[in-house]
Amino acid sequence: MKKKRKIRGSRLFLGLLLLFLVAGGIWWWRQPKLVRLGVYAGSSWDVPTQTEEKVLDQAIARFEKTHPGVKIVYESGIPKNQYASWLANQILHGQEPDLYMVSSTELPVLAARGAVEDLTPLMDKQVDPSHFYPVALEAGKYKNRQYALPFESNPVLMCVNKDLLEKEGIAIPKEGWTLEEFYTICQKVTRDTDGDGELDQFGSTDYTWREALAAHGGQLFRQDSINLTSKEMKRSLYFVEKLEALHGNFNVTSKDFDEGKVAFYPMTLAQYRTYKPYPYHVAKYSNFTWTCIPMPGASGSTPSTLVDTSLFALSSRASASKEAKEFMEFLTQDQQVQQELFRQSQGTSVLPSVVNSSESRDLLKADDFGVDSLTNRTLDQIMKKAVLSTPGNLPDDIWDRLDYLIHNALKAKDIDNQLPQIQKIIEEMLREKFR
Repeated sequence: MKKKRKIRGSRLFLGLLLLFLVAGGIWWWRQPKLVRLGVYAGSSWDVPTQTEEKVLDQAIARFEKTHPGVKIVYESGIPKNQYASWLANQILHGQEPDLYMVSSTELPVLAARGAVEDLTPLMDKQVDPSHFYPVALEAGKYKNRQYALPFESNPVLMCVNKDLLEKEGIAIPKEGWTLEEFYTICQKVTRDTDGDGELDQFGSTDYTWREALAAHGGQLFRQDSINLTSKEMKRSLYFVEKLEALHGNFNVTSKDFDEGKVAFYPMTLAQYRTYKPYPYHVAKYSNFTWTCIPMPGASGSTPSTLVDTSLFALSSRASASKEAKEFMEFLTQDQQVQQELFRQSQGTSVLPSVVNSSESRDLLKADDFGVDSLTNRTLDQIMKKAVLSTPGNLPDDIWDRLDYLIHNALKAKDIDNQLPQIQKIIEEMLREKFR
C-alpha cells in the first residue's frame, strides 16, 4: 500500500513538474525578445539637431510592428563626446548592447579585439553590396572584412563665397575643376583691398593635407602598411605649403570666412544643410551669398571628396544576435528608414536609390536653400567619387598625432626630412595599439 502511494506521489510530482516546465516554457516563449541598442544623443556630425532620435523611434516602431515578440530598447541622452568611453566601459564589464553605433575610427580597435562580429558571411547571403555607395560600405571594413554596416554619410564639399568671386569677376568653378584652377583663383583674390598695406582678402582656409592627398589620388595605406613617403603625399604637402604661402604671415581661419573675407572653405554636407536654410543661416552667414560645389582634384576625374560615415556594429556577445542583425539590416537598407533619415538629419543616405529619389531632389530644392542649392544629382556624383576621410580606419588618437606632426613639418618647411621620421612614429603607435 505504501509502495503504491509512493508511486502515485512520484507520478503526481513528475506531472506537476512537467506542467510547471511547460507553463514556464510557454511563459518564456511569450516574453518579448529584447534587443539592446547603443546610440548617442544628437547628430553624428556635431551640428545642431533635435530630430535624430525621432528617426530612430519611428524605425523601431515599424520594425516591432512587423516583428511581433521583439522589443528594442536603448538608453537615451548619452552625449556623443561621452559615448565612446561609455561603450568601452560597457564592453569591459560584458554589458555592451547587442547592436551599437560606432565611428570608422573606433571600429578597427573593436574588430581587432574581437568585440564585434564579422559580417562578411552576411554580405554573401543577406546584404547586397550594390545597394550601398562603395565608399560608405568601405568605412565598415577592417583588414578587408566587413565588421559594420553604414547608416549615414557626410561628405566634404567646397563652400564658395559667391559675392567675393563675383566682385573679382570670377565665375563659380564647374564640377570637375582642378587644383590648378583652385590655386589660380586663390592667388588672384588674395590681396589688400583697402590699401593699408596688409592682406585682408584671402583665397582659402582650412584646406588641409588630407583634402590635398585625396585630390592627388594618394593612399595613406599600401597593403595594410602606412605610407607617408609616397610621391602623392609629398605633392599634397607641397601644394598645401604653396597655398598657405599666399597668406603671408596672416593666420586665416573659418572666422574670416564667416566675415566674408575668404573665397573657399571646405564644409561638410551636414554643415551646409544646417547653415544654408533659416534660422541658422541668419546667425552664421547672413552677410554674403554662398553655395557649395564638389572638391577640386589633380585632374577632373580624380576622386577628391572626403567622406565620413556612421556605422552600426553587432556585438560578438549579442544575446539576441538574430534579431539585432535583422534590425541592423533594416536600419541600413530599408528605403523608408533611409529616406526619413535624409529628410530629418543633416548628412546623406548611404543608398544611391534614396539620394536619387524625387523626394530627396525636392528636399534639396526647397526654398530655404535658395536657387543655388546643391542638387541630388551633384550629391550622387560626389558620393560616387568620394574616398574615406579616415583611410585605413586609423584610431582618433593616432589621427590627432599624425595631424600634429604633419602640421609641424609644414610650419618648419621641412617636409622631406620629417616625413620618414613621422612614418616611424606612427608605425610604432600602430604596433602598440594593435599588439
